[in-house]
Amino acid sequence: MSAQLHLFYEDGTEEVVATDKSWQGANGPILRSDLLMEEEYDARKEEAGWCEAGFDDKAWAPVWLRKEPLKAVLSAQPAPTLREILELPAREVSKPKWGLNVFDLGQNMVGHIRLKVSAPAGTHLTIRHGEMLRADGTVYTENLRGAKATEVYICKGGGVEVWAPRFTFHGFRYVEIEGLPVPLTTLMVTGIVIMSALEQTGHFECSDTRVNQLFSNIVWGMRGNYFDVPIDCPQRDERLGWTGDSHMFARTATYLYDVSSFLPKWIKELNDAQHEDGSFPNCAPYMGRIAGGNAAWDDTGVIIPYTLWKVYGDIRVITDSWPHMERFMEFLVTPGNTHNSEKAITYGDWLNVGEETSHRCLGVAFHAYDASLMVEMAKAVGDEAVTVRYRERFEMVKEEFNERFVDSEGRIDNDTQTAYALALHFGLLDEAKSEQAARRLTENIEANQGYLKTGFIGTSYLAHVLTQVGRSDMAYTLLLNDGYPSWLYSVKNGATTVWERWNSWTKEDGFGDVSMNSFNHYAFGSIAEWMFRSVAGIDLSEPGYRKLRIAPEVDTRLDFVKADYDSPMGHVRSSWEFRDEVLHLQIEVPPNTRAEILLPNGESYEVGSGTHCYQVAISQTLENLMHSKCQRGAQS
Repeated sequence: MSAQLHLFYEDGTEEVVATDKSWQGANGPILRSDLLMEEEYDARKEEAGWCEAGFDDKAWAPVWLRKEPLKAVLSAQPAPTLREILELPAREVSKPKWGLNVFDLGQNMVGHIRLKVSAPAGTHLTIRHGEMLRADGTVYTENLRGAKATEVYICKGGGVEVWAPRFTFHGFRYVEIEGLPVPLTTLMVTGIVIMSALEQTGHFECSDTRVNQLFSNIVWGMRGNYFDVPIDCPQRDERLGWTGDSHMFARTATYLYDVSSFLPKWIKELNDAQHEDGSFPNCAPYMGRIAGGNAAWDDTGVIIPYTLWKVYGDIRVITDSWPHMERFMEFLVTPGNTHNSEKAITYGDWLNVGEETSHRCLGVAFHAYDASLMVEMAKAVGDEAVTVRYRERFEMVKEEFNERFVDSEGRIDNDTQTAYALALHFGLLDEAKSEQAARRLTENIEANQGYLKTGFIGTSYLAHVLTQVGRSDMAYTLLLNDGYPSWLYSVKNGATTVWERWNSWTKEDGFGDVSMNSFNHYAFGSIAEWMFRSVAGIDLSEPGYRKLRIAPEVDTRLDFVKADYDSPMGHVRSSWEFRDEVLHLQIEVPPNTRAEILLPNGESYEVGSGTHCYQVAISQTLENLMHSKCQRGAQS
């Protein structure tokens, strides 16, 4: 521990109390504590008044001093710190087995509990945490792997005791307590939700309650995993800042919360961990394992700085990361690199459903995408020579992509949804092959009865590409399907956060692979970006939202949509509703900015700040209009 207490007296004098050899310590009631494992607390060992003036500390011993000076450079915390943001009282309590009591908080959450109990001195309470229940009603912990996620509390007796752990956190909905000798009540357990203290900026609501629950699940998933770093899961023995998960969700994150300081802080940790060869580790902070050099994971070092610049308009995120991005781009052209060479070893389209996109194809596609983003960022900082250099790089890699993976009929790689989504979204095809690829993508989805087959990578781009090629109706189908695999499948099965796997649990097969099965994993929640950008239509035309683009993709399977977003320029609102075969739209544009409004009937307007209302008459049946396969903007 290293600390300084600064005292400012009324007479103007100051005093600094710093940690040194004059400090004393003693064993307290916390017997052990670990971030992943457990905290054991013996309330009988509490010393009354130890933190008050006048306490007699003669029995305490001198502290140990560090022999070597700390080599790390200390700096101010640049992002919001962890805070208790919500309390969730237990909703139900059950007794599935003798001696076991299970409390249901009604929501999968991250943090710890506050215990309130009155029991005899020496009563041992064992507290376990889990996200799901077994068939017998006990708490399911198999997916935690090595993490114990357990607390032990030893009562001191003498009345009501209120306690919460200090130095651990868990991902859980259910709390199982063993050893309670008193009648049960839901008042015994309260969930304390903890996350980095970010301000929520985005809200979405529509006429489909299932979609609203999905949106809630995505928000709760971000709450649970934006925990000082963007971790991948909050419950098992992992909780690492995985790069691929982070970049696939980053744009969604900018809609849901203000991450203008959170993500730059994490990108600095990623840059600090960059390897000598220019590759980035798979996780940041880097702890000496899971090295890196993987397509779609490494590329986070380029994609997130670009995303932050586009959303918040702050060019410093580019200049601060530029040397690291340049080193990474050089790594990509190093012979034999592990990102996009023939020896590429990557995670692929992680957790895809039966369609394997070749790792080599992913590596070359992301290499081209990185180059295109470097073009935009170089242009933003005014470096024309670098702009030209990366534009030439993009064209070179684009040509390589077409030669290696695209045939004369527009078939790409293994004919997967992900391959088509990346090629179209990254601009890797000419006009003729783009049309062929779009057709093959939609045929693929239709052949799969309107269901996706994508994993982490493809899912984050799929709905955007379908909208781009005039098939927002198909994107809506993917969103609204509730069979396996789909977003609403987990909702239908009671999920309150986004699952790691499309089939983390099924009625037919029960729990998925326990070695890798998180029930709070935000990556597939990237669909919320499409909900804001296309369903509600809120997007940017210029960095920092200095100019907006409002272009809602309406569909009659929803009666209304309401979305609010606190952009860097101010509050944006987009809502639409069908009433009497007329589409009513209301748009709110913040001060000091302008917006381009694109209506579903093809009309467009450029407006200033204020509230703007539009009505679009529907001259043909809504069913035929909104579900037709006409190109976007051609509806009437």
